[in-house]
Amino acid sequence: MRFAELQLLAYGHFTDRRLDLAPGDTDLHLIHGANEAGKSTARNAVAHFLFGFPLRAERAAFIHNYRDLRIGARLDMRDETVEAVRKKGNKNTVLDSDGQADAEREASLTRELAGVDETFFTRMFSLDHAALRAGGQQLAAADTGADTALIAAGSGLADVAAARTALAAEADALWAPNRSKHRAYYQAADRLAAAEAEIREHAVTVGDWQRQRDALAAAQAHYDELTARRADLQRQYREIERIRRVAPPVRRYRELSDALAGLADTPVMAPEARETFDTARAAIHSAEAAEADINQRIAAIDEELAGLIEAPALRAQAETVDRLAGRRAQIAEDREREAELARAHDALTADLEAARERLATAGVIAPEHWPEPAAIDVVRRLAGHYGALAQRQTHAADDLARLAEEETTTRREAERLGHSRDTAALAAWQAAATRNGDLELEAQRAHETAAAQDRDISRRLADLVPSVATAEALAAMQPPDRASVEAAERDLATARQACQRHADHVAQLTDDVTRERDALARRRADTQLPDRQTLLTLRAHRDAAWRLVQRRYIEGRGADLFDDEVDLDATARRDPVAAVAHLTDEADTLADARFDAATAIAADAQSARHLAEREQALAQGQARLTASEQTLAEHEAAWEHAWADADFAPGTPATMREWLAERQQILGASAARDDALSRATALERTISCEHTAGQAHLTALGVDDTPLAEPSLAALVERARRVIAAEQRRDESIERVNTNADQQAARRRQLATAQQDADTRLARWRDDWHAAMARLALDPDLPVDTIDTPLDALAAGHARAHERAANEREQADIRDRRRRFADTVAEVVSATGHVSNTQDMPEHTAAMLADALDAARRAHQTRLTREADRESDQERAAAQARTRQQARARLDELAAQAATADLEALDQIITRADRRRAAEREQAEAQQAIARQGDDKPVDALIAAAEASDADTLAEQVDTLDTELADLETRIGTARDERNAAHAAFDAIGGDERAVIAAGARQTALADMTRAAERYLRTGLAALLLKWAGQRYALDKHATLLARSSTLIQRLTGGSLAHLTGEFDDNDELAIVGVRADGAHLPTTAMSEGTLDQLYLALRVAAIEDYLTRAAPLPVIADDLFINFDDERALAGLDVLAQLSNQTQVLFFTHHAHLKDMAAERLGDRVCIHEL
Repeated sequence: MRFAELQLLAYGHFTDRRLDLAPGDTDLHLIHGANEAGKSTARNAVAHFLFGFPLRAERAAFIHNYRDLRIGARLDMRDETVEAVRKKGNKNTVLDSDGQADAEREASLTRELAGVDETFFTRMFSLDHAALRAGGQQLAAADTGADTALIAAGSGLADVAAARTALAAEADALWAPNRSKHRAYYQAADRLAAAEAEIREHAVTVGDWQRQRDALAAAQAHYDELTARRADLQRQYREIERIRRVAPPVRRYRELSDALAGLADTPVMAPEARETFDTARAAIHSAEAAEADINQRIAAIDEELAGLIEAPALRAQAETVDRLAGRRAQIAEDREREAELARAHDALTADLEAARERLATAGVIAPEHWPEPAAIDVVRRLAGHYGALAQRQTHAADDLARLAEEETTTRREAERLGHSRDTAALAAWQAAATRNGDLELEAQRAHETAAAQDRDISRRLADLVPSVATAEALAAMQPPDRASVEAAERDLATARQACQRHADHVAQLTDDVTRERDALARRRADTQLPDRQTLLTLRAHRDAAWRLVQRRYIEGRGADLFDDEVDLDATARRDPVAAVAHLTDEADTLADARFDAATAIAADAQSARHLAEREQALAQGQARLTASEQTLAEHEAAWEHAWADADFAPGTPATMREWLAERQQILGASAARDDALSRATALERTISCEHTAGQAHLTALGVDDTPLAEPSLAALVERARRVIAAEQRRDESIERVNTNADQQAARRRQLATAQQDADTRLARWRDDWHAAMARLALDPDLPVDTIDTPLDALAAGHARAHERAANEREQADIRDRRRRFADTVAEVVSATGHVSNTQDMPEHTAAMLADALDAARRAHQTRLTREADRESDQERAAAQARTRQQARARLDELAAQAATADLEALDQIITRADRRRAAEREQAEAQQAIARQGDDKPVDALIAAAEASDADTLAEQVDTLDTELADLETRIGTARDERNAAHAAFDAIGGDERAVIAAGARQTALADMTRAAERYLRTGLAALLLKWAGQRYALDKHATLLARSSTLIQRLTGGSLAHLTGEFDDNDELAIVGVRADGAHLPTTAMSEGTLDQLYLALRVAAIEDYLTRAAPLPVIADDLFINFDDERALAGLDVLAQLSNQTQVLFFTHHAHLKDMAAERLGDRVCIHEL
């Protein structure tokens, strides 16, 4: 197998880097890369592709994540080329070109490797400078024989000799034929001998040892029991002190817990819910009232607009109507002129005279010269304008009159509404009463709670045994607390058990002593053993006789005051020498007899000692029984005394413990009843105060207080709410009236300006009229509506001379003008749909149209004004609706949080949620206080302990514990003395268990010896097998490898070494030596480092070539092998690798550019060079 291409797809710092490894003349590939170019990374990629990524591959994941690592390759395997990609993972890591797991390719690669794993591949086919250096050093070692050198080179294991030496050293440290203290086997043997000696020295009889051990165990158990009791009492003392500290916050915590339990079903609301609710509800009420008022105004405007007649068609003809109105006077004049022309047609003179007469009749002096028609026309035109100006003045006066009527109506409405009243105090009271909730319902519930507690107390008192008449009597008692009862129960039970245990023990000891005493008496009567005291007496007499002999016959002195010979009889005093011999014989005879009966004597002594011990134990047991009976009597008396305050005889501690629990329940119910009654009384006082305050606020606003005397507080709050709402509506009406008054004042100013303009125009007309009449020499005071007659006369007088010729033409013009006027009037009437009398003259119809036009204009102006008002009101109504909708949306959000659609229920829920939030915050503070005061113990446990305790008796409990601890310390001291005595007795017979310990040491030593022997067999056999393998490998490969290595070493050293051979060293081991051209031998110990590297390389290449003759080829990885080679030997090394590449692919990695250049120059096409 060989690499046709190495693909560094995502590996190290490479991304999609490909090396084409197609063979040249040989299959040698030199891969060059400068430092940090990735040479080592590319070298590692070969093994990682073949055998998979290691578990940790930080260098491979330099810039890529583990899951993204990919190495690809195209492999030439026998007759096929396979391309695959390896990813990092635990299974299915071989992928096809599409990135899918390909089990077939992975199996094919595994078959091609033929069982070669990464360790074997690295050892056999990978060689770098470090391995080359280690192999050379191994060859230079003094104890490296040919077999070691060949197996090290052939297997790639550079440390074969070191491994074999380590195995031999380990085996020698375990066992060898020569005994030594440093060997593990003999160390264990020494420990075995010492343990057996210890066993022999400290062995005692089983019965004695067990009895002493039991006595010691009993004393230790009694001592441990007392110390445990002391620890328990000390723990109780600490707990009671802790309970005294946490009792106040626990009481507050429980009160808050009860309050929260009542609020448990209350939904959690935001802190700002109350403000949001009140603001939204007030906004809704305000918006609804404002909308109602605005809608009323809009309806009034709509009604007023419905009554307006604007005549849009007539206003469209306004210009024409105004023109017709202006021409109406001319049309009338034309009519009269036509009549005059008709008469003048026959007699102008008569008409002229008649005109003069008419002028005279009209009080007008006929002028000598008749005025020009233009001046007459001016007067006629002014007369025509007079009607419109007078009518405008009249209309302005009418508008002012109507406005005065409206102002009168507005003033009357303002007087009816009066002034607004301040309801802030009433609103504040109503809000506060609402926040307090349904106090009457809470008072009722408090009474119900008190009644339920009364019933519960009565039931519990009836069931209480021993019975107590009332809860007050029960509370007045001062019984012991539960802890004292439990302690008394434990003490009584312990005392009774101790009495029973001691009585049983005394009975057993009595039987044992009687039995052993009888047995000892029978045994002594049967055996008649030599007496030890007799032997001692004989020996004492013998010694005294000897001292006498020594004084008389040896020292030669007489008796003195310090000599003691009182034990000698007279015969011995006379002949002390004979006495010494006789006493010596008797003592020796008795000693021999005791020696012969040593076993029996020892048994008798043991029995006597054991009997004495039993008797002592019996006396101690009787003393303990008496003490335990006294203790039981004391505890029973203390139990009776603890209940001295009660007027009944106490039962058993178990019964009284239940009685205390029931008493605690009754007292708790009594306290709950008292709390409920107190709360009911407080609530009733609050209700009365609130009722009085509400009545006072309503009376201050002038509300009749007769219906307010009896209703509930809730009804009074509702009445206050209605009064506040009515006052709000009244304030809004007052504001509306004031707004109307302001608008009317503005309109008055507008109408006054219009009237002033009409008066100014009419005054200007009068000035013009006087000037025009003066030009005609007419009296300006002549009525305007009669001015046509003198004007006509004047005109006639002026025109009579010329008029006859133009009479007919002028009459035709007049008729045409009248016709056009009538047609225009008819068109306007037809266009406007105006109804007119067909009998009326056109000018009358034109006047009527002018009046109608003025009315339509006024109506149109009124409509514009009122529509603007209506649009403004609609905008305000829309704004109020939006405000109401927004407020309703806020209420809906709160209602959704509270899961209710009722606003009153929502109000109550918010109030309860506020109370719940405050209670939770205060409860958390109480819990923190409990934790601080309770030494950071679990809060639940502290609460339970505080509630289970009687706070009134905690001080008494502390005093009791102090007394018990003091008594217990005395008892512990006695028990400690008894334990020490038992320990001393146990030690006297070897009671320190040294024999048992020695037996354990013996077993341990035996086990250590077994393990040492087993390990020695393994390591010694491994060293022998390794040595045998080296010798076998050297035997099989010696000739082949040395022959090939000789050729290679000759080439690598440039002929410095001609060949290699083997010769025996001083230890009679075959060693490899180099032979120079002159025949001189060069042992490996004398070779330079470079020559050793070259020797090891020659052996390794020879071993690889030998391996390739019997196995499929695999690529050889070489990494910077020639560091210790000079240039000539480096070129020789390249030649060796090129020759090896004829058998398998060789990948040579290097950092050195000069090697690349040397290889290109030396090998040419026999090497393929790749740059990273």
